[in-house]
Amino acid sequence: MSVGSELVGRTVLVVEDSPETQDLIATYLEHQGLRVLRAANGAELTERIAQDRPDLVLLDINLPDCDGLALAERLRLGETVPLIFVTGRDSPTDRIAGLSHGGDYVTKPVDLLELLIRIRNLLRRSGASPNPPAPVESVAVPSPDAPLTFRGWRLDLVRRALFRPDGSYLALTTGEFNILAALAAMRPNPVSREYLLDVISNRDPRSISEHTVDTLITRLRRKMRLDDGAASPIVTVRGVGYALESDES
Repeated sequence: MSVGSELVGRTVLVVEDSPETQDLIATYLEHQGLRVLRAANGAELTERIAQDRPDLVLLDINLPDCDGLALAERLRLGETVPLIFVTGRDSPTDRIAGLSHGGDYVTKPVDLLELLIRIRNLLRRSGASPNPPAPVESVAVPSPDAPLTFRGWRLDLVRRALFRPDGSYLALTTGEFNILAALAAMRPNPVSREYLLDVISNRDPRSISEHTVDTLITRLRRKMRLDDGAASPIVTVRGVGYALESDES
């Protein structure tokens, strides 16, 4: 599976009021070759739609100044531009409401690979050229199944596997993998404990605590220490959370 150059020159508007979630999605999509615009509320969305004419909109249903479903209906999103709702609501009723407004639907915490594939498929089905057309030089665009790499490590999102710099496989639990995937997608920017908690809690924060995040980070660091004594690439960002060191560190 590969998107090749399909996404080059395509513009996606990410409408999300949480700066951290917005950064996570936008950074990942930019790494995949997309041009990303950002909006934090309905007013900014309306302005962006008029000025920038994006090829696709990712819209959080719960915006601080309006209801995303109502706004999508008023602006005829889904009819005039491909639309994907991004939301924490996961009931069949909410899914049907999103689909009835002409949009695709993904839930939080967002599976970035799934989101990219949905974007590719929706743009392909729309059949429209990039709007406006963007000049494209020779650009290498990774496929959505391309692994995330950092400091020699390779994180395979499809096989959900981590490989050491020497190529050997390192087994991770589901929680460890999900945390590392979030850190890798945001690198080198820090990710808060609250967001990592959401990543591992399966949308039920009552079943887990921030201490669980710290425990999983400790286990990851222990597992990722190399035999030559090199430290784990996971660093603590005081007052924020955790981050992966950049390759230049």
